[in-house]
Parts: sequence; C-alpha cells; structure tokens
Amino acid sequence: ITGSIVSLGIISGPVFGGVIIGALSWHWIFFVNLPIGLVGTWIAWRNVPDTRPGGQQRFDYGGAVTLFVSLLALLLALTLGQEQGFLTAIPLALLVLSLLSLILFLVIEYRVEQPMVDLKLFANRSLTINLVTGFLTFVAISGTILLLPFYLENVLGFAVQQVGLLLSVTPIALGVVAPIAGVLSDKMGARPITLTGLVLLILGYFAVSTLRTDTTVLGYLLRLLPVGLGMGIFQSPNNSVIMGAAPRHQLGVVSGLLSVTRTLGQTTGIAVLGSLWAARVYANAGQVIAGGATAASPTSQVAGLQQTYFSIAFLVILALALGIWGYMQERGVETSNVERVTVMD
Repeated sequence: ITGSIVSLGIISGPVFGGVIIGALSWHWIFFVNLPIGLVGTWIAWRNVPDTRPGGQQRFDYGGAVTLFVSLLALLLALTLGQEQGFLTAIPLALLVLSLLSLILFLVIEYRVEQPMVDLKLFANRSLTINLVTGFLTFVAISGTILLLPFYLENVLGFAVQQVGLLLSVTPIALGVVAPIAGVLSDKMGARPITLTGLVLLILGYFAVSTLRTDTTVLGYLLRLLPVGLGMGIFQSPNNSVIMGAAPRHQLGVVSGLLSVTRTLGQTTGIAVLGSLWAARVYANAGQVIAGGATAASPTSQVAGLQQTYFSIAFLVILALALGIWGYMQERGVETSNVERVTVMD
C-alpha cells in the first residue's frame, strides 16, 4: 500500500499540475506544496512511532558526505547535460566527480563498523534484482510524465487543463489495481505478479509507440491503460519483496535505497529520454530546430515520440529478463532446499 501511494503521488503530480497551471498560473504549482508539506509533517509527527535502535550508534559522516556529493553531481550532470550536451566539459566533469565519490563511498562503507548502507544487503539477490527492475520501470514511466504532455498539447491541440485530465488515466489505473496486486502477491508470491505487471507495461509502451497525429481520445486512453495497470500490478509486490528482504534493524536503510532508486530512475529517465526524443525529432525534421524539439512540426514530434517509446518498451523487456532470471534463481534455491530435506529424511 505504501509503495502504491508513493508511486501514485509521483505520477499524479503532472495531472494536478496541468489543472493548476490552466486555472491559475505556473507559480501556484510551487505554492501548493507548502500546505501539503505542513499537513504531512503534522501527520508524521503525530503518528509515526519513535523506534530508536539500542546500543551505541555512530553516524557515518564519511559515507553521508560522499553519497551526497555523488548523487548531487549525478543529478546536476543529468540536468545540465540536457541543455549543454552530455559530452561537454561541465556535465562530463560532474559525471567523473559522481563516479569518484561513489567509489570513495563504497570504500568507506566497506571499512566502517556502522556503515550508512550495509553493502552485505546487496548479497541478497532478490533485493538487488528488484531494486534494479524498479529503477528501470521508473526510468520508463518518466517518459510518460515528460513526453505525453508535449504530444497532447502540441500535436493534438488540447488545453493545459485537458492535458492534466488526460494524463490521469495512468494514476487512476495504478491506484485501482495496486492494492489488488498486493493482496494477490501475498497469496501467490510476488514474482509471478511482478512479471505480469512488466508484461503489461511492455505491451502498453509498444501500444503508445503507435500514437499518431490523428489519434482519438479513446485511442489514446486505450493505449495508456496498460501502462497504468502494469505499473500498479508491478509496483506493490516489487516494493514488498524489497522491504521483506530487509533485516528489521535496517528497514530505514532499505526504505532509503528504495526512495533513491525511484528518484534516480525518474531523473535519469527525464534526462535520457528527453534527449533521445529531441534527437529523434531533429533527425525526422532533417535539421536542428531553433526553438527546440517542441517547435518542430507535429509529424516530426510524433515520429520522435514513436521511436522513443519503442526504445522504452525494450528497456522494460530488459527489466522483464532480469525478473525472469531472478525467478529462475529463486526456484533453483527452493528445489535445492527440497532435495536437501528429502535426503536428510
């Protein structure tokens, strides 16, 4: 439920943002966060229990600083790379800084007694695979958040308020099926449910890659529906497996890893997919457009959109392949354990 609500909130942002911008102005999308943040802080203060670990605890300052520098440099590189090009001096320097800081972070975490992130957690194959597949799906879903508003407004000609409403098909579908997927995963096991969600996501992204300049509203909704359903079916059991693999005293650490995975997935997706879409738009237009990719003809924008979503579908196929491999590994371990018990009997 928690993971579903978080994912629902992330995907719903552009929906309400479009409505707010259309009704008021873009300034209000920042002001509206103030009351939401205050209410959320009050609810957390009143209801979240204070669970402090026993014994003497030491804060890992070295790990915290190096991880902060690594993530900050990476996010800045991805942001500036969209404007200046990823092979220009500043983005490249930031990427090198991010990599060096990450290496230093790993060295520190390996040596300190109480690391910020216990690297032994990644020895759990199930946790690692689910973190990676979750990252890939958030890279993919960022394409929906970033690119579809351009298509709906620039190509189909909808107003900003209408764009926000049309984007709501994904979070609505996600919100409906996510709790059901969570219940099913408790009864049937998480892996079959997550694989089903990934298959639906792949079908949805392939469907979105067929959007045209004359697609109807119904055609658009039918193409987006599998994306929302697939994300909802995948996300709940995937988060459940990740948190279930965490030792109780490291739930906060694993929860933080899950949040970082979501944030990095979205940021990476926005940077990479946005750049890919712009490059394909320019390629289809036969030239670099002075006003940017959004100033290109509707035909060029749609062609770029189709090619980008085709690439996104293959990205989720990679996530599916990882999920299937993880499922086979889990089945192999279960079979080995059964055989061992049989021999002992």
